[in-house]
This record gives sequence, structure tokens and C-alpha cells, in this order.
Amino acid sequence: MHGSLLKASNVALCYLILHTYCFAQAPADIKLGMSTALSGPAQAIGSQLKAGANIYFEQLNQNGGIKGAKVDLLVLDDGYEPSRTVNNTRYFIYEKKVDALFSFMGTPTISAIRPLLEHSQTSLLMPFSGADFLRNNRAIKVFNLRASYFDEAAEQINYLVNERKHTNIALFIQADEFGITLEKSLTQLLANKGLSPSIITRFRRNSSNVDKALRKIKASRATAVALIGTYKPLAKFINRAQLKGVKADYTSVSFASSNELLARIKSSQLLMITEVVPNPFKCSSRLCNEFRVHTAEYPNIKIDHVLFEGYLNAVVFSKAAQQCPVNFDDQCILDKLSHMLEHDADLQELFNLEAGKKKLPVFRSYSS
Repeated sequence: MHGSLLKASNVALCYLILHTYCFAQAPADIKLGMSTALSGPAQAIGSQLKAGANIYFEQLNQNGGIKGAKVDLLVLDDGYEPSRTVNNTRYFIYEKKVDALFSFMGTPTISAIRPLLEHSQTSLLMPFSGADFLRNNRAIKVFNLRASYFDEAAEQINYLVNERKHTNIALFIQADEFGITLEKSLTQLLANKGLSPSIITRFRRNSSNVDKALRKIKASRATAVALIGTYKPLAKFINRAQLKGVKADYTSVSFASSNELLARIKSSQLLMITEVVPNPFKCSSRLCNEFRVHTAEYPNIKIDHVLFEGYLNAVVFSKAAQQCPVNFDDQCILDKLSHMLEHDADLQELFNLEAGKKKLPVFRSYSS
């Protein structure tokens, strides 16, 4: 009888040890929530951003994840509409209990979730926006892996005024927080050079109603137009301006998606687009080479700057997470991410950063 009890105790002890060992070897998945545009006029941006992140995370998970933890990227469509982003964010935080929010797309959409970010103190990592409030708001936990919109605007004004010698510059602005952010930056930068916009025109987000704005800009005789919006309305504006006999140079910020915008332009007029990552076809750093190798395994996905940015977001997050405890610690992640910009050799090579510096550069693409 005592032998049977001892045997049963030994079996139970072995099971407990085995269970504990297995549990220790299988840490909980890391859950990231991503709200982006997978439908509507800006869907190509959101789809590419998601695809880029998935390319890296899929291969990471196939190779054991992060210290054995798989990265589970939960993605919901918001159509680039703030109210849907709010609903998606509530779902991620309070129902799915994600560890962090990741690569949310758009200034108006992210602006709408600021109260949720402040209340929940959930980290927002690598947002696809260069807005000021993501850089100077201590009430939210955020890490940015892209140059600011102010930096992009400065590059555009330098190009238009210093290089192209324009003094009559119009603004064509998406009428929301995205447009307001860039309008303030562009206006301030022009004022620093003793200039002001010849005219400021606006259009509604997720619309392509450009004709009224085009008539006003044509009447202003502007020789250059700074465009703020997504690829469809901007391409329509440039093409219709050509038909109406408007001759001007154009600029646009990275959010428009240079690949999608340039593919839709029929005009021969010059367009310069500021970028926050180097050209993925031409750059030669180790991260660039790895990106091209990985994407070659996905022949149906087209390479562009947005895909590369989504991929880099996943790479940099994973590098930081590898340096933190197995149990997700968002403060550790934020600390490691900030440290990486100053000290990670791969990022320094990619962005041509000096050791100890973390101001990210602005690149360019051209219609020609």
C-alpha cells in the first residue's frame, strides 16, 4: 500500500516538474494591435504597412520568435476614419489586452485615440505619422521611428525656395489634423524666409474633390504647390492641373506613399516627395539587403518605401524585445528602443547616424 502511494507521489511529482518545465519553455505570445486602412482611398498605404511587418514577424516566428515567444500581430481595418480607429483601439486594449499598439496609421486617426492612450498608458510603437503631438506629449507612451513632419516640411521648403527659387507657393491641404500639422510647419518655415503661402486651399479626407481648390490655385498664379494628403486626391490634382494649363513644381510628404502617387501621375511636371526611409531598391546597408532577401520570398508583394517602413518597424521592435525579459515589459521595450537609435550599428548604417545621435534623416524621391 505504501509502495503504491509512493509510486503515485513520484508520478505526480514528475508530472509537476514536466509541466513546469514545459511552461517555462513556452512563454506567452506577444500581442500587438495594429489599426490601419485596409479599405477606402488610402488602403494601399495600410496594406503595405501591414504586409511589411508581417514579412518579418512570420519569419521571426518560424525561427523561434523572441526567446520562444511568438509575435501575434492583430490587425483591424479603420478605413483611415478616426471613429473606427477609436473602436479598434478599445477592442485591442480592453478585450484583447494587447501588450502594445503597433504601427497605427495616420495623424487624424491617432489624434482621436489620445484619451485612450493617456488613460490606459498602453504604449504606441512606431506610429505611421510625423505629428508633433507624438513627440512632445509626456502623457502618452510612444516611440517614433520616422522623421517628424516638421523635418519633412523643412526639406520641402529648402527644395522649393533655396533650390528651385520659388516665392509664389500655394498649399493644397487635407482638412484635418494631418493637414493642420503640415500647414503650421510649412507656414512657419516660409515665414522664416520672409514668405507666406500665396493661397491655402483644402479638401476633405477620403475624398477626391479637388476642382474648387484647383481653380483657386490656378487664379493665384502659384509656381509651386505643397501637397498634403493621400495618393489618390494628390494624383488627381496634379493630373487635372496639367489639363488646365497650370505649370508648377510639386512636393508631397512621405505619408502619401510615393510609389502609389507616382504610379498615378500622367503629368510631366516635377514632383519631389520627402521620405523617411531610404530607397529600398538602392540602399546598400545590411537591413536593406536582408529586406530584399526576405521579400523575394513573397513574389506577389510589391516593394516600396511603405513596405520597407513596416518591415523596419517589426525589425526594430524585435531587436528591442530580445533585450528585455521574457514576460513583456513595455517600459523596458521603450528604454531599449530609445537606446537603439543612438547605439545600434544596423540603424546607424541605415540612417547614416553618428554614434550618440538619434535625429532621423529625410530622404527624397522624384517623379523623374
